[in-house]
Amino acid sequence: MREACDVKADDFDGVSIYINVKPEQKDMMYVSIHAPCFAEVKDAVGDRYFEDLYAPHGVVDQPAQPGYSLTILFDLNNLPDAAEAKDQLVDKISTIKRDVVGAALWVCFKALLTGSKPPRPYYVIPFRPKECIYVVPQDDLVVVVYAICFENHVEQAIAKVFLQEICISRKQSRDLMTAPSVTYTSEPPHELKTINPPIRPNVDPKFCGYVSLAISKRIVESGRLEKVVTLTEGYRSFLMYHVQATKSQLHTRIRRRANSWLQVVHRAMPEKLNVEKKTIKGRTFNRS
Repeated sequence: MREACDVKADDFDGVSIYINVKPEQKDMMYVSIHAPCFAEVKDAVGDRYFEDLYAPHGVVDQPAQPGYSLTILFDLNNLPDAAEAKDQLVDKISTIKRDVVGAALWVCFKALLTGSKPPRPYYVIPFRPKECIYVVPQDDLVVVVYAICFENHVEQAIAKVFLQEICISRKQSRDLMTAPSVTYTSEPPHELKTINPPIRPNVDPKFCGYVSLAISKRIVESGRLEKVVTLTEGYRSFLMYHVQATKSQLHTRIRRRANSWLQVVHRAMPEKLNVEKKTIKGRTFNRS
């Protein structure tokens, strides 16, 4: 028996997802998403993108629920009977953030796969405060550039070392020769200097640099399109995970080393003088 329910999830990108079934409409499930960059995404890909994406599964509700950017209605009485179709519906709901924030990636990668030309020469998605994703399609590849910024100076240092290590590993490892080309620079890459208007160097002290991924047609072929979009859209989250994990490991090692030093200091403390001692036969004496 269906009951009214409310489930809300937030992530560090400022994206919120809200799933609810209203008491007066227990046959309809509302799935809403709030993305700070939704206006820019909608302007870049148009309303038709969301209608084509969710029309086979639900109905795009206009206007969206208060406080959210997009709401999709699912009729619980008309769910597919096949187990495979139900799994596809669940997958579509679970990847709503990827499909909304990464809409420009879908458009450009599909155009790269089919050999067509995307509607725009480039896309700018401000997915986080002070951070953007630049998607620049070219004839034989799509260049995705991330502008990375961290508030904490420790996280900035860790992120710079991590990104430099990724570039070095990509060049030196034979196992990664088929992976997308990765470059890390503090200045805007060539692709951002050629767009109109060109991107100026970022002088913010909290800015870490630009990370560029070159996605060729070979990478998105053979049914790998969805996986490539998922990994590319989640690259910033991947970086955040490793920065926080490294930071946690450093703190753990510092605490362990501090405890080790305290034990050494305690063992090095001299014994107190003029303390009454006892011999093995029970006699007492003062040690001076």
